[in-house]
Amino acid sequence: MVARVSERVWRATAMVLCAAVPGSFYLLGDLTDAFPGVLTLETSQEGPGTGPAAQAEDWERVSAGAPSPAVAPSPDPEAAADLEQRMSAHAEDPVVAGGLAFSVTDAETGETIAARDADTARIPASTLKLLTAAAVLRVYDGDEVLTTRAVATEGTITLQGGGDMTLTDADLRDLAGQAAALAREQGTEQVTVNLDDNYLTGGRNPAWGNNGPSGGWVTPTATLALDEGWLDGEQYGPKSTDPAGDAALRFSELLGEEGIEVDGEITAADAPADAPSVEVHSEPLSQIVRHTLQISDNTTAELLAHLVADARGEETTPEGAAAAVEAEIRDLAAELGVPDEDLDALDIRDGSGLSRQNRVPPALLAAVLGETASGDVPTLEQLLFDVPIAGLSGTLADRFDADSARDADGLVRGKTGYLGGAATLAGVVALPDGRAAGYSIVVHGFDGADAAAARAAVDEIAAEMVRTD
Repeated sequence: MVARVSERVWRATAMVLCAAVPGSFYLLGDLTDAFPGVLTLETSQEGPGTGPAAQAEDWERVSAGAPSPAVAPSPDPEAAADLEQRMSAHAEDPVVAGGLAFSVTDAETGETIAARDADTARIPASTLKLLTAAAVLRVYDGDEVLTTRAVATEGTITLQGGGDMTLTDADLRDLAGQAAALAREQGTEQVTVNLDDNYLTGGRNPAWGNNGPSGGWVTPTATLALDEGWLDGEQYGPKSTDPAGDAALRFSELLGEEGIEVDGEITAADAPADAPSVEVHSEPLSQIVRHTLQISDNTTAELLAHLVADARGEETTPEGAAAAVEAEIRDLAAELGVPDEDLDALDIRDGSGLSRQNRVPPALLAAVLGETASGDVPTLEQLLFDVPIAGLSGTLADRFDADSARDADGLVRGKTGYLGGAATLAGVVALPDGRAAGYSIVVHGFDGADAAAARAAVDEIAAEMVRTD
């Protein structure tokens, strides 16, 4: 169940300014922490935790008057040709061996700056999470929260999930304490416990193949979960196969700790309508999106896809969630004027990118990200601040460390991806001439033993976008 928070946690305005004055893209991005620098307000991120940060940043983003130039820089055809040539030259690298596709799109004009095999749909791996995030931000405004309720009546407490898979033990303890007090107000200290997990159908996605819960990659989507169903608190550790049931068991234990005696087994039942209830809330969806992109969280990515399906009034099965994201992205692509041929092979099978059946053309990803960097679509501009920064934060904190790629540190922002012979990176960048651009890079067809070398090759290719010599 998605509810609204009255106050927005933050509203990024820097990209609107950058759209008007792309030459000041980096300076304004620095000021608002889109990029690091002398004006940066936020430090680099630590490693992943078990859920989103408790609150948004405790500082406010500020806008600034645009410096110069007052007119957007004109594209340099020779520089564009040189960039395409330099990026394409890496196709000759041993690990790449010709398996290279990329697209770089001008944020201001939407025109392609550089491309190679950009219209062929490739395995996106975790860069697919960018499309899931874009879909979520198109159907929600980011302030909404997920609500978990405990409904008490006639000696029964029903735990009712509302999609929050980021519940912590403290959240459940809070809810159990409120529910215990509600039961006592009704004159009982002995209850039965029911579970209402009907909000989302969820479950395991067959398209994940071997990349599912058994490998520690993802928790099956559920209407509620404790710590995302991460049984040992580790992102790629063992996962619960019944996250809602496990959360209900813990809730029952916590009721006991509150002095409420629980009789019998937990049973499935609909929460009674209009009965007294108490509730706890997740962080805003904007924070869950940010967490998902920063650490490449498969579980929350799948949850977000299911929420897209719910918002569109479609089935909240894994298949329905994937179809809903694809439909939303096709709508977005049509609005951006993406050629029909770039969409012919688009095939989204999940929300996280774990499926080897996913196919996305680099040209489509670059177009979406270019639009994100343009400032023309406020609903998507959050993505600019959510993706990791090369060499500094999130999944890019330990990347771009080779001498041949360090030029990109702090200048390239992107979402990483790796899956079965495909190493990917997609995001936004400030080009040397001051223009903002969206990009997507795919290195494919290599042996799994060469994964590290393939990732390093992706970093070197990305660094070409900011190189000035």
